[in-house]
Amino acid sequence: MKKNLFKSIYLSSAMLMLASCAESWLKPEPLSFYEPNITFSTVEGLEGALTRCRSDLLYYFLGTDGTAMSTELIFSDVAVSAISDLSGSQNFANDITPTSNNGWIGSNLSNAFWSSGVAGSSFANTVISRIPDIDMDQTVKNQMLSRAYFHRAWRYYHLIFQFGDVPLVTREITTPKLDFRSVKMEVVIEKMVKDLEFAAENLPLRDDWGKENKGTALMLLIKYYLAAGRFDKAIHAANTLINDCGYELMEEPFGTFENPYPNARPMTRNVLWDLHRPVNKSIAANKESIMTIISRYENPDSRVSTMFLYNFTPFWSMTDVNRGILTPSKLNAGMGRLAGTSAVMSQYPEYIDYRAVAGRGECFVRPTYFAEKSMWSDSNDLRHNSETGNWFEMEEFKYNNTSLVGTEDEKYFMKPIQKYADDGTLLCQDTIRCWYGYPYYKLWVDDVERNVSNGYTGVDYRGGPGDAYLYRLAEAYLLRAEAYYWAGDYAKAADDVNKIRKRAGCTQLFTAGELNGLDGLDIIMDERARELMYEEFRHVELVRVSFIKANKEGTYESPKSLADESSNSYWWHRITKYNNYYNKGIFTLHHDEYKIAKHNIFWPVTQSNIDPNLYGRINQNYGYAGYEKNEPPISSLTELEESGQ
Repeated sequence: MKKNLFKSIYLSSAMLMLASCAESWLKPEPLSFYEPNITFSTVEGLEGALTRCRSDLLYYFLGTDGTAMSTELIFSDVAVSAISDLSGSQNFANDITPTSNNGWIGSNLSNAFWSSGVAGSSFANTVISRIPDIDMDQTVKNQMLSRAYFHRAWRYYHLIFQFGDVPLVTREITTPKLDFRSVKMEVVIEKMVKDLEFAAENLPLRDDWGKENKGTALMLLIKYYLAAGRFDKAIHAANTLINDCGYELMEEPFGTFENPYPNARPMTRNVLWDLHRPVNKSIAANKESIMTIISRYENPDSRVSTMFLYNFTPFWSMTDVNRGILTPSKLNAGMGRLAGTSAVMSQYPEYIDYRAVAGRGECFVRPTYFAEKSMWSDSNDLRHNSETGNWFEMEEFKYNNTSLVGTEDEKYFMKPIQKYADDGTLLCQDTIRCWYGYPYYKLWVDDVERNVSNGYTGVDYRGGPGDAYLYRLAEAYLLRAEAYYWAGDYAKAADDVNKIRKRAGCTQLFTAGELNGLDGLDIIMDERARELMYEEFRHVELVRVSFIKANKEGTYESPKSLADESSNSYWWHRITKYNNYYNKGIFTLHHDEYKIAKHNIFWPVTQSNIDPNLYGRINQNYGYAGYEKNEPPISSLTELEESGQ
């Protein structure tokens, strides 16, 4: 793939002039030889655009300077920013605006999601617009069109539940267009349902790893059916996906067993550990995997580091007086992150290289108490089990700072760390950033470049490349449970939730009676949090459910219905009930208070995406500056067609 050529595809869509993004991969480069009518006149040229759609999924999840998913997590019930040395990512009620820095992990990456969504849908529109003119087998043509439909629908699924009413662009735009208009969420949903129904009928049952298939289209279609209130259709699509496409939940260990640090932290083999090893995600033995995003160290063209072990793990090593863990004497820093080179190990044979075992741990994002503790009510749950090694608890660390040797604190060397001294003094000044448990089985990914066996001697270990799930079958069960819930079939909803719980080893199961009412919806979304932690775009899913609930209750008129002062969205319910940081009087060491407002359910459209649209109106969300300038959005597919978008 020629880098300049495919980056220049952006030039074919004027809407990209409205998108600004910090990631260098989104910046168009000067064009010397590019001619769309030549490039996209062949099957190979259009396949190149689809390849870019797939590769950009990596950046959608991972970004470039920090894990993009972090923004989705901190606008939800399961996580908050753990940054404690600067402002901007704690008080969203005041600090996130159309002109704030919305393209950096230190604040939020909302604008990066906008830009990435626009870019991905632009590539898809190129294929959709040009494929009728290509001479090829009709079956191949339908499949290629279906792949493009999926990628456009996937981007818009996230855009509408992040930004509400957004411009829906359904065709390649080859001339300057500065009159885009926002489109009602309901219209976007209607259009994407039609497209995905076509895709589900025309995509192959199976394809190469990383490529779209029937199951991929069905999974996204289920979500759109739910959003459209077509619950019977959602159940039917889920039944097809679960029963007729050849997928199965993995119930037993399989594939390659990785036990990376058997002496420092031995893993007991179990199905969940195997299921989440990158090496096992894209293999025939994995019957649960529906579509993966390919990212491998050995392939530079598909190599993007997860950085999970940098962004999501505790800041356990002492770098200043506020971070890390002191020895019980309170005299010395107890943790260090020297690479376990042969020289270090020969001098300190007991030393454990926690840099590699647990990651560098810069910790931009940490779990809430709910995600770390209270949602794990079943002691048998393998997903929260430290005995197998699946879950990492801080108490597993031992004081490994080699500087302790030869001092009066040498007696603590390689002894378990303590949170409190014997007199009750806290030994960790910043517990928000430095002390919490996490799902090791989800976050540990081998950082090949930073292994001492490859000659590395530095202090980093961030989490390397590894295949990731876009969709796996477990989510289909939870979506079907939700569809049954909305349809009032609580017994079947309970059965599907329990199916996932049984696989995790749980003995506490739910009854039909418990799935009724708001508590029943919470049970389903709790199970999503447990099963899909660090996999799902949590904020998007909570907003989708908020949209469905408001429509079902007859209170939805526009995105403002979920965001104004009188609203009580399901997202707000989860924030208020389950997030123990926002609006609870919690401050960081930098003295920033965690706050979030009802209007933050939708993110602001960054002003630089609005201003160049001189002859139309991209609406701003309620609660942000510029909302008063909004104009009526496009309200039907007919009106959309007439608009030329």
